[in-house]
Amino acid sequence: MTSSKLQIPVVSIIPGIGEAVRLQLASTTASSPAAELYKSNKLEIVDLPLPVVCPPSSSNNHQPKGAIDQAAPTTPTWNLDPKQQLILENAEVLFIDAHLAAPLLLAPKTNLPFDLQHLLKKVQWVQGTYAGVDSYHQFPETPADPGFTVSRAGGIMPTALAQFVFGYVIAMERKLFEAKEYQEKRVFSRWELKYRSFRQLTIGILGLGDVGQEIGRTFKASGFQVLGFKRRVSEDWKTLASSADRVSTDLSEVLEQSDYVVNVLPSTDATRYLLTENALEVCRKKQPVFINVGRGDVISEETIVNALEKGLLSKAVLDVFEKEPLPKESPLWLHPKVIVT
Repeated sequence: MTSSKLQIPVVSIIPGIGEAVRLQLASTTASSPAAELYKSNKLEIVDLPLPVVCPPSSSNNHQPKGAIDQAAPTTPTWNLDPKQQLILENAEVLFIDAHLAAPLLLAPKTNLPFDLQHLLKKVQWVQGTYAGVDSYHQFPETPADPGFTVSRAGGIMPTALAQFVFGYVIAMERKLFEAKEYQEKRVFSRWELKYRSFRQLTIGILGLGDVGQEIGRTFKASGFQVLGFKRRVSEDWKTLASSADRVSTDLSEVLEQSDYVVNVLPSTDATRYLLTENALEVCRKKQPVFINVGRGDVISEETIVNALEKGLLSKAVLDVFEKEPLPKESPLWLHPKVIVT
């Protein structure tokens, strides 16, 4: 027996995302069909367990952020009770991470367990949980018309990522990590913690989409200088004035002048391995901190390590990686100048 409610399954590695959606629908005062359905008890947001899927069969080894392939499974599993199976069998709308949706919907024969092949046949709309959709391009068997529409979650990510980047910059500039080290050693040497004025610092942002613009606005509001990199700057570049003091199409200029280099570029043919060791040579004077919240394949792991060892970069805060999950043998895990998140 099917439910009279519209049931939207949530499948995500992001903790608490289903509850966050429910709270938002319940508390919003704006006119919204979804909120009205939810408040009238006609819409239900249902949290489901995570599946274990197989890696893409293509030669592309760049896994999307958060991909669950720790054991590189050859047999998919999905522990669903009968009620959960029925929800997925009837679901027309799916709220799911892209790296899970792509294999389940585009390669179901190899990613849905044999006894669950009847699921997800009715899905018409897939709402992503983060901004990237490159996972869908990893499957060579993808049809021209897959039969469903994909919406990315670009609108909910900018603020969270801006806060993430801002938090690490403040922690470094106000010497919070060093202060903790002094505390652990019981050393009272606060006068040794030298601060720099925010107005002296330049935040270089690679990519000025929604996320890059929000990061820029956050730093500008606190007095930092913001220099943006954009491959093409149109006549209406002044619309970016709230996000950057200046916008350049010259990557070397941005790298050379920045105290922090923040990457938010997507993964495209033009951006993969854009940051080579040769490109980073211009960073030698300022030795910026590199913060990557965009895509991991903008720079290789080897280049990051070499740039840190050669003094081209002073530190790296990495939220994405060339290969994900980050292999246990990666030198990034224990590198003293790297923060892995």
